[in-house]
Amino acid sequence: MNYQFAIKEPLSLRIFSPVQPIGFKYQEVKEGDPFAAGMKDYNRILFVLEGKLKISCNEFINRQVHEKEFVLIPIAADVACKALSPLKIIWFSFEVFVNHFDKNYLRELIAASSKSDYMFVKLAFCEPMDNFIQHLLLYIRQKMDKKILQEIKQMELSVIFRSFYSIENMAALFHPLIGKSYHFRLQVLRNYRKENHVDGLAERIGLEKRSFSRQFKDEFNQSPYQWLLNQKAKHIRFSLAESDKTLEEIRKEHGFKFAGHFTRFCKEQFNCTPVKLRRQLAYEG
Repeated sequence: MNYQFAIKEPLSLRIFSPVQPIGFKYQEVKEGDPFAAGMKDYNRILFVLEGKLKISCNEFINRQVHEKEFVLIPIAADVACKALSPLKIIWFSFEVFVNHFDKNYLRELIAASSKSDYMFVKLAFCEPMDNFIQHLLLYIRQKMDKKILQEIKQMELSVIFRSFYSIENMAALFHPLIGKSYHFRLQVLRNYRKENHVDGLAERIGLEKRSFSRQFKDEFNQSPYQWLLNQKAKHIRFSLAESDKTLEEIRKEHGFKFAGHFTRFCKEQFNCTPVKLRRQLAYEG
């Protein structure tokens, strides 16, 4: 859904307010503090103005992001963040951003993203990005609250991305969101954690199973069943790395009725038991 045409709030919409899910938000975090990063229904780009942090996002555990770097946190991702020093950050939360790119540019992004796997990359501020962030921070501190300013700043950000970052950089950053049909992809990403089976996901999205499976494979280059297994494995890995929950609690949370089924799944996906995987992840941390 292109929110620019769907949202009907008056022009005085407070786009920089913490209560608004879409838009830019400034935050300061004390050293050592954990803080929330993921959003259920929106994608986010995290811009680090000052300081550094440790972040785990789905299967990517304990990555560091430093001053004047930014990362994408996809919709519905499991995320844990901790400030490794005093932090000043800006969040950009959005539902659809690729609508700011023209069709030719999108085709180039799709072609570039198909050549590599998703690696949760971080990118450095270029000089125009640094200037953009500093001006944005000024607007936020002045509590500018016009919807038109929100739209202009998003368009400006898209121009910076297109003009000062390579196609390969942008494809790596937006990799989870790039596909032939962004709106179909968005519906899958928004709903897959609510369903354990292909039938339920197809029904939730409003498609007949055969049509859904055909469109899904065309979009994700995998069957829905295999893709859902891969997503479950990512979220289990995150839970084992970042959660203080017991193995029993994690097993139930991810829909396994019996401990043996959970152990067998981990052996198939990670080539080790849940206990061993948790130990390995703790050592890596």
